[in-house]
Amino acid sequence: FLFYFLFHVVLSGVLLERWVCFLYATLNAVTITALAIMELSGFLPHVDSVIVSQEVQGNPFFVLMLLFFFVIVLYISISFVSVLLKRLRERIRQLMGLQYRAEQSNQMLQLLNEVAKNTASTLGLKPRLDYICSSIRELMGVKGVAIRLLDKSTNRLELVSACGLSERYINKGPVHADKSLAQALKGKPHFVLEAHTDQAIQYPEEARREGIVSMLSFPLQGREKVIGTLRLYTSEKRHFSQEEIDFLSALASQGAISIENARIYDMLNRQDQAKNDFIILMTHELKGPLMAIQGLLEVVLKGYVGAVTQKQQELIERMYRRIESVLEVSSGLLDIYQWESRRLDGARTSISLNEQVKKAAELYKEIAREKGLTLDIELPDIDFTLIGTEEEIEKILNNLVTNAIKYTPRGGKISLGVSSSDSHVVLRVKDSGIGISSEDLPKIFGDFFRTKEAKSIDPHGRGLGLPFVKRIVESFGGTIKVESQKEKGTEFILTFPRV
Repeated sequence: FLFYFLFHVVLSGVLLERWVCFLYATLNAVTITALAIMELSGFLPHVDSVIVSQEVQGNPFFVLMLLFFFVIVLYISISFVSVLLKRLRERIRQLMGLQYRAEQSNQMLQLLNEVAKNTASTLGLKPRLDYICSSIRELMGVKGVAIRLLDKSTNRLELVSACGLSERYINKGPVHADKSLAQALKGKPHFVLEAHTDQAIQYPEEARREGIVSMLSFPLQGREKVIGTLRLYTSEKRHFSQEEIDFLSALASQGAISIENARIYDMLNRQDQAKNDFIILMTHELKGPLMAIQGLLEVVLKGYVGAVTQKQQELIERMYRRIESVLEVSSGLLDIYQWESRRLDGARTSISLNEQVKKAAELYKEIAREKGLTLDIELPDIDFTLIGTEEEIEKILNNLVTNAIKYTPRGGKISLGVSSSDSHVVLRVKDSGIGISSEDLPKIFGDFFRTKEAKSIDPHGRGLGLPFVKRIVESFGGTIKVESQKEKGTEFILTFPRV
């Protein structure tokens, strides 16, 4: 059983703690020695070995030497296994530490990459700051993170984003640039080991009540100057490694550029919104007075205020047409900007395309007949649907059908058709009108563009209809293209994703 005991003790060295292993080895040594003594004294029966002679087996010196070497080997084996396992555990801890640092470095690189991507994105200021705060807090394992931007007019650092901090601490009072974070504002990281005793902290007692112990501040270095600070808060004393400081410095620099870009983006958005509001206001305000003037001109034309000469009538009619042209432009602009402003918030539903085509045909059939045109529709048995609003589909069909009627000579033909492919629904509006030259085809969806032929037929149009149609079609995720030959007609092909 000596080899069994030896193996058993070695196995215990793998599974048990070091002091338990030596205790277990001692127990085994005592047990084997007791058995040998009882066998030598005749208390236990002796079994002869076929390897060693009986004379040697009965020699106490031989037995004691054998026990001595067994105990030595036992303790050496335990010591060897313990040292080996200790070194193995150290290597495992080192590997786990390297793995953790590698994962942390990978997360740092991912965060830097995300912030760099946000720098060129159209994400607003608030979402960027909140993302940076939450990501740093999770990655660095700190109590909280705060971003403050410098207000030059008041020389205060205004809080723009924070996470992990209570409302009481956030609203503790104004943070003055010359009293707090002064070193960070000079462009250098600033570390505070104990916040409630450091002279540079403006609100030490509030920090103590919040449970804040250490702080680490970084400057947000913009393209030309420091625009604010990034501060980390910990709930225990913590020293940051140089690697962490370098990472946070790079993140703060990247974040500062991202913040500046977000400010520019928000400013452009405000300017664009102000422009849209101005256009909507002006077109709306112009509409009333112009319609009033138009009504007065009608009164004059009908002779209610006295006789009108032929020359005066011609001038008044020209004035009337000019006002109609301005009203058309105003209505077009108002439609576009109203649609742009509410299209993201509009409640879109499932709309029957077949039904909308039938309504458009019924609406314009009499107008086409009066001009000597035929208007036909070709609808499949299957009713195709689109996700949108009836108003949007009506605007598409109204623009295309009225254009077809306007630019198709008497005796011509207009057709509306709906078809499908595996994944798309196709709407076609075709006419046998004046057509469009190959030089003008790429330009027809540009704002205010009109061909010479179109201007000769309707000199008062302003070329806003087709650009508006293109915007609506693309908002559906669809495409619009046109095929045309001069004096042979035009076909608009609208393709929508199939629902």
